[in-house]
Amino acid sequence: MPTDEDLVLAVQSGDTDSLGILVARWELPLFRFAFRLLQRTEDARDVCQETFLRIMTRAERFRAGARYSTWMYQIALNLCRDQMRRRKRWKFLSLHDDDHAVERQVEARAAPRGDADPEASLEREERRRLIGKALSSLAPEQREVLVLKEFEGLKFREIADILGCPESTVKSRMYYGLTALKSALARQGVEAL
Repeated sequence: MPTDEDLVLAVQSGDTDSLGILVARWELPLFRFAFRLLQRTEDARDVCQETFLRIMTRAERFRAGARYSTWMYQIALNLCRDQMRRRKRWKFLSLHDDDHAVERQVEARAAPRGDADPEASLEREERRRLIGKALSSLAPEQREVLVLKEFEGLKFREIADILGCPESTVKSRMYYGLTALKSALARQGVEAL
């Protein structure tokens, strides 16, 4: 099975099938990443589409020896930041009452739950909603680090490469982000994670 890096190098040569494999591998994780930062389904979809479009049209910018996931997250993060700036400039308000519905559907398809306990399911959903609300209250720099570390499972070094800052800065943002997240959750009556 070819690595992500091998597939990008094949995309550089015009192999669109390799791009299709990358999309299949990374579409769901990329959507979740964008959604956790933007908290809007349509914005997250737009970021995913634009990220893969840029990977296709700018594949020649991928450096041999680099990690594909780092490069992809850099592209997606910059697009998320652009989206947040536009939202701020236009004082954008969501017209959707339940932007989390699509994420729930995607997660249900990706990993169907074996329990049929509706109460437990409702509790998980409410906790997920409160965590999303608490995350959105954080400073963008802290939210980015928390999402990359806790939800995407990246190492501090990888996050530093994506953000283009020292590893110590990433750790500091993580510490202050976790502190702020715990405070935000406590204000909502949610126990620490």
